[in-house]
Amino acid sequence: MQPVTLRTDRLVLSAPELGDADDVVAYANDPDVIAYTPVPVPYGHAEARYWITDVVAAGWAADSRYEFGIRRADDLRLLGTVGLFAFADGAAEIGYAMHPDGRGSGIMTEAAERVLHWAFAGVPEGLGLLRVQWRAIATNTASAAVAQRLGLRFEGRTRSSVLHRGSRHDQLLAAALHDDDRSAPTVWPAS
Repeated sequence: MQPVTLRTDRLVLSAPELGDADDVVAYANDPDVIAYTPVPVPYGHAEARYWITDVVAAGWAADSRYEFGIRRADDLRLLGTVGLFAFADGAAEIGYAMHPDGRGSGIMTEAAERVLHWAFAGVPEGLGLLRVQWRAIATNTASAAVAQRLGLRFEGRTRSSVLHRGSRHDQLLAAALHDDDRSAPTVWPAS
């Protein structure tokens, strides 16, 4: 599939390109991104170029990963990404990361909501998925808060199931089905 551009009133979501490498390096080196995602450390321009060409562009070409760069409509600097991957049997996983400059203003929730809408929309307007799941290290409360605001339903906690940077961590799992009422309140455990 050719990369798709999605929009909201204040955001443009489009595939990261080589010109975004500086912005990718900036958010990938943020301590919170390092703490919760498997980005290489240190993360430099070679890693950003590899990710943009061999992961993002190749993922779009192979229909195996759809990664969107998150930009304000009035400032096209890449603030973060939201993507769909791990496709199987009408389902996929959603993941996201954000530069500190974009946090606290609802940008990630807005971007992820738009990607979910596209994921669940029927073909050819969207992917026609039946399920989108989210997983994160249990202490990643910011990611969990976004998932909860998206209306994903908490499905469980797997104990000591993730090995990240040499330590074992619990993982949370939540998901939405295409016909869920995501505006309805969902029950999540206290962290």
